[in-house]
Amino acid sequence: MARLPIQYNAYLQSYLYSIFREKMPFLHDAGFRSENKVFRHYTFSRIFSEGMKREGDFFLVRNPIEFYASFLVDPMPNIVIDHLISVHTLRLGNEEYQIIDAKAYEDPVHFRPGDRMEMDVVALSPIVAYRTIYVEEKKKTRYFSPYDPEFNALLEENLKNKLSSIHSGNSEQYRFHIVPTNFDLEKNESVVWYKGFIVKGYTGKYHISGSSELLRVAYHTGLGSKNAQGFGMFRILG
Repeated sequence: MARLPIQYNAYLQSYLYSIFREKMPFLHDAGFRSENKVFRHYTFSRIFSEGMKREGDFFLVRNPIEFYASFLVDPMPNIVIDHLISVHTLRLGNEEYQIIDAKAYEDPVHFRPGDRMEMDVVALSPIVAYRTIYVEEKKKTRYFSPYDPEFNALLEENLKNKLSSIHSGNSEQYRFHIVPTNFDLEKNESVVWYKGFIVKGYTGKYHISGSSELLRVAYHTGLGSKNAQGFGMFRILG
């Protein structure tokens, strides 16, 4: 039986960063930029394990764990797969896990440029939408729920910025829309303690639609902010 820290995002992010440090130092050191924003163009899910139970600040894990990761640009997927094949252990906190399987999947849908698409999705890690505001000259972070119009606006803006960081064309022509379909504001709220800061996001099921260019970016990098920290990954349903 292993003890997995509840706040494991930073450990998993560090593990993925370490893979790119040698083989793709540009991603590790600089990242992709759009104006003053920096993107790593990957995301990862929560950790899943059958029968996982919470005890204090840890999850007790008796069965194999698994997680999913998605990458937007080459050669990121191959770098990760090659690493997993050659290195057989993964350390999270004080526990070391043996890697027994790693799979690569093709896109479940064809993202044809110029198409308008729609799909039902389920969040595999919390979706984060926020703005930094100043209250009495103090900087504060305001998080938005899927019921707030700002949620959709921030997700669309984020996707356009990500697209602009890898393409020179005008991303303003593209559109994105998200609607919660199976969602409970209380049950699907997730508060994560990440490196000394609280991050608030939301899981649940959603219907998303819009330009295929933005939906492709969303699928491979995640929805919303803080994707490289383990937020915003989703799976397409059906």
